[in-house]
Amino acid sequence: MNQHKPQAFATFREERGRNYRTSTYIQWGPASVTRSLGSALLLNPGSAALFQARPAAGRSIMGQVTLDPTMQQLVRFTEAIYQNRPLEGRFYIFNLFSLQNPSASDAIACFEQLVKNGETTLEAQLASREELRKQPWIMIGWGCLQRKSWPHFSALKAMWQKQIASASVPAFGKRCSNGQDYYHPCPRLHAMKEPLLRDLVALYQQNVHALPSSFV
Repeated sequence: MNQHKPQAFATFREERGRNYRTSTYIQWGPASVTRSLGSALLLNPGSAALFQARPAAGRSIMGQVTLDPTMQQLVRFTEAIYQNRPLEGRFYIFNLFSLQNPSASDAIACFEQLVKNGETTLEAQLASREELRKQPWIMIGWGCLQRKSWPHFSALKAMWQKQIASASVPAFGKRCSNGQDYYHPCPRLHAMKEPLLRDLVALYQQNVHALPSSFV
């Protein structure tokens, strides 16, 4: 595998007619190199799709996926911060919840209903502390959406932040104007992609690169 051409892999599951992407990573170099180059916590899985057949109901399937616009932006970010170093390893993508839907607001509304109906729990969405501790850092970028009608969504964000803090993982992200949320790394407006990328690289350098090597 050419280290200059990263590839993405994910695990999908279908349940009750809904698609879930339960794990995702971008690989540079040989597939045998699993060390984390870094990670991101985003909202929910978007448009990336498997190259092969979809999973059968109730079963999981893992395979290569298309690099969607968000993944392409994460590739640019990772290559920017490792610009003078060889890239071999994985960039791990975590999501607040695994329900796949390209519409953020529709995904959140559906998630709220699933929790309300008892079909899932907030705790079930969290990565374990052990998994988080494998990450040298985590960039938070779940977006700026916030509504009073989404109480479970708000509670879930707080639980993720507590889990990250308890795992002692360096975290950063560009704050939204509400002071609580973080801009998604791949804004809809194309003209904003490069400025936001530069801001995220600067935030990485301030919050992670400046730490003692024992923390990274």
